[in-house]
Amino acid sequence: MFEMILREATMIVAQVHESLMRINDGFAFDMDDKTLHFFVMAAIGMVIFWVVHFVFTRLAKWSVTAISFIYVFTVMTVLGFAIEIGQKITGTGDMDFHDVVAGLYGVLAFFGIYTAYRLAAMLIGKLIGRGKKRA
Repeated sequence: MFEMILREATMIVAQVHESLMRINDGFAFDMDDKTLHFFVMAAIGMVIFWVVHFVFTRLAKWSVTAISFIYVFTVMTVLGFAIEIGQKITGTGDMDFHDVVAGLYGVLAFFGIYTAYRLAAMLIGKLIGRGKKRA
């Protein structure tokens, strides 16, 4: 499922890119690909910043762990793609999208284990704390 979402997102980005290039050419804006990237990435970056700031402000009141997980998952996604691109460029391995997905599943699995441990520890702590109050 994760693979399907990434593939769909890639196709959407490619279609948006083609549309922007057609708009640029149709209205004779005379912007090259680099200039379009400058403006589009700036706009996307600001929208993402506002959304992330809104979400993280709310999450910070609830759990800094959630923010840490989102950050780590994002970095690991970028790192996974960077490793695969590096393998393609250097010829040290096959550039395989499934490797990125497998790596991210590993991150999710280990974070799941960590979360289960933290929840169990919190639950045990609350049960022990309750037992002391009754005594």
